[in-house]
Amino acid sequence: MVKNGLKKGLAVLLAVVMLSILPGCSSSTAKSDSEEKNSLANQKQVEVIKLSGGDWGYPTPYGIYPRGPGSRKMALIFDTLLATDVDGNPGAKLATEWEKSEDGLTYTFKIRPEVKWNDSQALTAEDVAFTYNYFKTIPPVNTPDFSKVANMEAVDVQTVKVTLTEADPKFLANMTSFYIIPKHVWESVADPVNYLDSKAVVGTGPYKLTEYSKEHGTYRYVINEAYWGSEPKAKELQFIPISEEILAFEQGDIDRISITPDVMERFESDDEYEIMQYVTSWAYRLYYNMNTQPEFANVTFRQAVANAINRDQLVEKIERGSAVAGNPGVLHPTSNKLYNSAVEQYANDPKKAEELLDSIGFKDTDGDKIRENASGEKLSFTLLADEGSTRIAELIKQDLSLVGIDITVQTTDSKTRDSRFAAGDFEMVINGSGGGEDLGEVTNVKKSAKATSTTAAVVGYHNPQVDQLYTDLQKTTDPAEQLKISGELQVLLAQELPKLTLYYKNTIMVHRPAVYDGWSPDTYHNDSRTNFVVE
Repeated sequence: MVKNGLKKGLAVLLAVVMLSILPGCSSSTAKSDSEEKNSLANQKQVEVIKLSGGDWGYPTPYGIYPRGPGSRKMALIFDTLLATDVDGNPGAKLATEWEKSEDGLTYTFKIRPEVKWNDSQALTAEDVAFTYNYFKTIPPVNTPDFSKVANMEAVDVQTVKVTLTEADPKFLANMTSFYIIPKHVWESVADPVNYLDSKAVVGTGPYKLTEYSKEHGTYRYVINEAYWGSEPKAKELQFIPISEEILAFEQGDIDRISITPDVMERFESDDEYEIMQYVTSWAYRLYYNMNTQPEFANVTFRQAVANAINRDQLVEKIERGSAVAGNPGVLHPTSNKLYNSAVEQYANDPKKAEELLDSIGFKDTDGDKIRENASGEKLSFTLLADEGSTRIAELIKQDLSLVGIDITVQTTDSKTRDSRFAAGDFEMVINGSGGGEDLGEVTNVKKSAKATSTTAAVVGYHNPQVDQLYTDLQKTTDPAEQLKISGELQVLLAQELPKLTLYYKNTIMVHRPAVYDGWSPDTYHNDSRTNFVVE
């Protein structure tokens, strides 16, 4: 048996160490003493923290919206069996320890003793088994991948046994998104999606929901007095509607906001404020519809586009340097431990782009500075963007016009962009999201699990070698083998370019330390529970 144990407290220390060696992960003005000051464990408890509101659904596994902060608002109330530590490995949460059988087909979890739901009833292993079976019958908004789980059962009050159909290297990681719901509440609920009763938000997490307005996008949370973990550092969290965030922040109506690089100087020069800057894997990416536009299925064409688009310019002109240029091999160059620096990077080279287009017969035959294909059709495409990425699209249009590719930018709201992206209703599209570093997105492996509301399958791309490498990567638990296979896969993806990562966006936050200084250096999300609870 392989046994794992609780490392509570160590994660916080490791977070400080890791962030001290990752450039840009904390404020450019941060000092070692301020890191100490920022330690959540040292924070005094404050009465209330006010943040910008907005409706992201009723915070249950069935009521949240799939995109945005709904899942984090749910996580203020509900717990998972396991958490993710600063190294990205599974750590303890409701489960204090777990064992894996030698063949990797059985996991046994020990549930933390004396945990109570916020209605005072005890959490038991029956709740865990019930949650699995309930989710299996009626999947929640975000479903953990339990495709290799054959059975989950309560052995006794504190013990859960999980049987797999085959060994799954990602099983424990999947358990970090498995939110446990109380059997005594949900066993009689036949329509969980529309279950908006106050009992629906009975959880074991650090906070209780006391107010919610879908119309106004307001939420109010108070401390769950029965919470099993450390005492939260804010007695109350309020999410309130705000029309002008910067104005509301400067007037003290809310306590922390996200700012753009162009207004950073406004706060940098004032000691009242502190700025925290985060390197993230949230990225803007360029996708092609290879089913409807045959030019996009030509890898040489895609390589020409990569040479033509000036990704460094996007970083400088749009983000004023507060971003990281995209890696054609998909993975983030500084924050992903599997990153391979040896992949082709495609420095901005319009001349090279023109040579590549010439080589596949795309030439300007009538002198209008737009190239034609072999059928005489002009290389004219529509690039779909939302309001937040319109300027990116316009700069791409300028870059591609220099090499004879005509682009018409079409802007929609983000929900329409998402919907059209998922439906394949586009020629080229810019999509911005986090979590897009899943290499499975570019494969034809497990199609049903790839497309979500925020990421979609790369339309029309199919490379059996990519599929095989990805499949091999999913099966190995050996770190050296993972690094090797992932490195090969990244090299291939950088050559094939089924999608092009434009840049990874840094996130810049500003707050008043005098009001609250417990904001985590590990996540920029205001509503993350790690800002308020030491775990």
